[in-house]
Amino acid sequence: MKQIFLLLFLAIILVLCGTVVNAQQETCIYFFYGNGCPHCARVEPFLEELEQNPLMNVNIEQFEIYGNRSNAQLLDQFFDSYQIPGNSRGVPVVFIAHNYLVGDKPIIEQLEKLIEDYRGANCPKINGKETTGETGIYSPLEKLSTLSLFTIISAALVDSINPCAIAVLLILMSALILSGTKNRALKAGFAFTVSIYITYFLFGLGLFSALRITGLSYWFYKIVGLIAIVIGLANIKDYFWHGGGGFVMEIPMRWRPSLKKMLSGVTSPFGAFLAGFVVCFFELPCTGGPYIFILGLLAEKTARHIAIPLLLLYNLFFILPLIVLTLIIYSGYASVASANKWKDRNIKILHLITGIVMLALGLIVMLGLI
Repeated sequence: MKQIFLLLFLAIILVLCGTVVNAQQETCIYFFYGNGCPHCARVEPFLEELEQNPLMNVNIEQFEIYGNRSNAQLLDQFFDSYQIPGNSRGVPVVFIAHNYLVGDKPIIEQLEKLIEDYRGANCPKINGKETTGETGIYSPLEKLSTLSLFTIISAALVDSINPCAIAVLLILMSALILSGTKNRALKAGFAFTVSIYITYFLFGLGLFSALRITGLSYWFYKIVGLIAIVIGLANIKDYFWHGGGGFVMEIPMRWRPSLKKMLSGVTSPFGAFLAGFVVCFFELPCTGGPYIFILGLLAEKTARHIAIPLLLLYNLFFILPLIVLTLIIYSGYASVASANKWKDRNIKILHLITGIVMLALGLIVMLGLI
């Protein structure tokens, strides 16, 4: 069974590494457009065909400017950096390496030639003086430095110690140990964990894409700090007054009987895998806060080919406690009953840790530090 765990871990790492390598090999293109722009609408199908063509091997990052002020400001910086005359500025426009094309006809007629000329080019960069006054070259995707790995990993670990996911796994393991063997419980625990990983990753990628496509990432980013503060205060409330005010940052009480009944009927690893997808909807009210926070920052600060490996990394840290707990119970270092007692004994502390970290992250966003 250790081999199964090792294979699962290696598979996740290979997917993450493969995504990064693939992003580096592709030709990176920036496409700025506006919702409702008829010339942009003519270009979009053409760009979709290019991106779907494996021979082109391009990654086209899209930036909507009518509804996203950050993207509009970024476009102005590109116009200035590429020294594009004022009477030639507008959308649609694409930037590739050190070149650009403005207008639907030039893009459709000339972009494929530029892709051949700049095969494998990195993402376009802005040349000029930064706010520090130092001269240099930087990419808008280097805003990722402000969205540090520490922030992402911190939010993921806070998300991972949430009592919801732990409680659900314990219910599942208890039902399987009582009805079968420890080996089956181990396989089911891993299957359930992998299912959670896949579901949360797909949910995150879907929300990230929706925010980018609709141009709502800027406004979502503005309120994500407030959301984090509210979640933080609600968790701190649960430390001092658990259950007070009629709600807790956990799975709602009225949902728990249905959830427990469903998990009690799981008798195989395959059933545990399917249960993981359903359980995610039960868990979202209490585990979604840190994830929504990170998704809001990613949608505003990064492009898709940067966000994907970060989402993979986030979810890897999110499921780590589930993997560890499964192995501990299987190895006999702790029983399901003792693990449940530990969770119940420390549930207020878990809420307090979550609350403090989320409150700090929210304040950092509201103060413009990230």
